[in-house]
Amino acid sequence: MWYDFIIYTPTYVTFFWCIVLLSSFRVNNRAKHFLGIFMFAAFVLYLSHAVFFQRQLEVYSVFDPLYIAASLSVYPLYFWYIKLLTIESEINFRNLWLLFPALLTGMASAILYLLMAPEERILYIKHNLLREVFSEPESLKITIQKWIFIGSRIIFAFQVVIFAALGSRLVVRYNKRIANFYSNLESKTILWVNLLLFSFVFTSLTSTVFNIIGKAVFFDNTWLLLIPSSLFSILLFLIGLQGYMQNYSVRDLELDERQTPEQEYRKYNNAALKTGLLDLFSNEKIYKQPDLKITQVSAQLQTNRTYISNLINTEFKCTFSEFVNRYRMEEAKRMLCKKDSTLYSLDFIAEKSGFGSISTFIRVFKDLEGITPGRFRDKNIQTKNSSF
Repeated sequence: MWYDFIIYTPTYVTFFWCIVLLSSFRVNNRAKHFLGIFMFAAFVLYLSHAVFFQRQLEVYSVFDPLYIAASLSVYPLYFWYIKLLTIESEINFRNLWLLFPALLTGMASAILYLLMAPEERILYIKHNLLREVFSEPESLKITIQKWIFIGSRIIFAFQVVIFAALGSRLVVRYNKRIANFYSNLESKTILWVNLLLFSFVFTSLTSTVFNIIGKAVFFDNTWLLLIPSSLFSILLFLIGLQGYMQNYSVRDLELDERQTPEQEYRKYNNAALKTGLLDLFSNEKIYKQPDLKITQVSAQLQTNRTYISNLINTEFKCTFSEFVNRYRMEEAKRMLCKKDSTLYSLDFIAEKSGFGSISTFIRVFKDLEGITPGRFRDKNIQTKNSSF
């Protein structure tokens, strides 16, 4: 029973998230729905693993092509999911070419299994997957099947590196794009995708090592099998959970970008535009709006948001979000340094400074000052007391 629980846990996790995420299509979130398709591929992959570890060799001859196809699908599907979060607002079926290696390799393996005699299938699995030694020579079909499997593992290794690099680049570009549009990035950034992407790389490399060692080594060692089962289950659960909680994507960003009102633009040179921008923040204190967008700033200055973004990036060497938060930080520090600052809660100071939430306030404050706002206030009070 304990052995069954270990080998089936990844299938439980992936099946659960597959159902949950696919049913979320009604909330009009393409990326979340597509992550459910990824989870289905992962479910097929780990169900194939489970059949193998149940030692149902004849049944596994049916699942082995599915295993090959699913294993070569998970990374392309995850990359497709990242594209839906970052650059594609609709499902683009041109991305199907990403799945060609999986489909072609899986089909080739399935055809060979159909051409094999039942004894050949069992011999192939025992010899090449269970690493049992036989004296009789392999048939041509067994040899070709073996090289298809080896080829699939080589393709998988390339996928790990290529899609991790491409996916990470898309995430960085997307996070920079939203940081140049919104002042409050809470619930909009997708840094977690990068973290899970590289965790996925680690577990995939671990899986490759286990394939090299041979799966048979886990048959008689339940505790050793617990290691990959736990790693994959935890990672897949986190991917599902974070994906379910991620309700913001490039689709929402594009909707906000299109809502910019039509207006006549004033002609500015860089110096005049910079003066107008600084006046808007220093004197009119527009940064106190917690949901401030760059389009609101450009509307106030009657100019194009791209000009504002380029000015902030080049002149102040930061993103729009960082630029706004610097002003909010200074406002917060002024309040924290007042004599009666202890009368104000951190929530109140965060709200009056323009931060969207107390958690964002604390995070930004600690990033810029190196300490929490509460600790900053305490140190300021101690300094004032010691001066008397």
